[in-house]
Amino acid sequence: MAETTGPLWSDIPLDLAGKILRHLPAHVDRLRFAAVCPQWRAAARRGRLPPPMPMLLLPDATVYSLPGSKPFQFPDCAGYTDACGNWLVFSCDHGCFLMDPFSNATVTIPALSCDRIRYVGDPAVDEAYIESMEMDALMVEPKSRKLVFCSPHLVAAIVLLWGATRIAVCQPGATWWSVSAESRCPGFVDMAFHQGKLYALTGMDTLLFAIDVSMDHNTGHPWVSQMLQVINNPPLFIPGPDPLTILKMTYLVEARGALLVVLRKMQCQYAAGATGLAAFEAVAGEQNEFEVFEANFVQSQWTKVTILGDDQILFVRRRCSRSVSVCHDEVPGDSIFFLENEDEDLLWSKVASSSCSVYSMKDGKVSTPLPTVSWKRGRRNTPFATWLFPQN
Repeated sequence: MAETTGPLWSDIPLDLAGKILRHLPAHVDRLRFAAVCPQWRAAARRGRLPPPMPMLLLPDATVYSLPGSKPFQFPDCAGYTDACGNWLVFSCDHGCFLMDPFSNATVTIPALSCDRIRYVGDPAVDEAYIESMEMDALMVEPKSRKLVFCSPHLVAAIVLLWGATRIAVCQPGATWWSVSAESRCPGFVDMAFHQGKLYALTGMDTLLFAIDVSMDHNTGHPWVSQMLQVINNPPLFIPGPDPLTILKMTYLVEARGALLVVLRKMQCQYAAGATGLAAFEAVAGEQNEFEVFEANFVQSQWTKVTILGDDQILFVRRRCSRSVSVCHDEVPGDSIFFLENEDEDLLWSKVASSSCSVYSMKDGKVSTPLPTVSWKRGRRNTPFATWLFPQN
């Protein structure tokens, strides 16, 4: 009698395979699906899928693929120094480069060092002032606060230089950065590329500036030609010393054509007799609170947002934030994923470990999507945990 076999997995119709694939929000599960057979790989390439969920990358190159998976090592991520979107930043002897660990695409950028910076001021800035800054810069190396890959022709950064945060821009593949040399610079803390324009956000006063970038006709390199304040109403007032809730962190996020500022508040205790940030000590275990505001460019003000939508999630980190659309039940929408004790979170400097959490915009509750995951806070000049945003 001839042996009979049942249908093969590869015989599943492509339409049905595509429906199964849409219920796999984790990037690693989609990769495993595509690895089963050529037919399933074709299904993974066919049709439009919702963006995969971001991945959590730890300093030791351990990766967790949300909404929940066993950890795995991502060797290509080892040695990164920073992240921006789906790009990781690496430093080498002759400069820096960005790498997409999912496609292995690379882009070179100049090293952020004094000999790789050219200062560009507006006509109102005296040349002697620029020369004096150049002399001062010889003694103080610039420090990067944020890197944004705007387009294949423009990379922007917030840098700490001469005691102020400034905007630096360059072309991928260039050998130097162009840094704004204005005599008065706002205290920028975050930046986003929104609808073809660069925007920068200040700290506690949450002022929003539009950054105009022009091209030098002689060299073809970009430079910051103008910084224009477009929103000036602070969305949150911080009360005076007392056991209080204070603004902890602000994040600038583009979401579905809108530009949002996310305000994160935390419980702190005021230490009598201390000054500055040392006067505040974070109360571990207290619930974080978030407020979200949208940039209203017509009225030049921030407008409060109470609902993100059941199909939208914000992933925030000062150095890389993003909005992600979801259409599956495995991950609750209308929520904000954030990292505890991130790299610029000075109020948590006494806390040794970190974790990730999620805040629900519906009920204000905080939960832990990866309850067993924690990591040691990075030391100086070592990478910190970050979100990675894989592409379809």
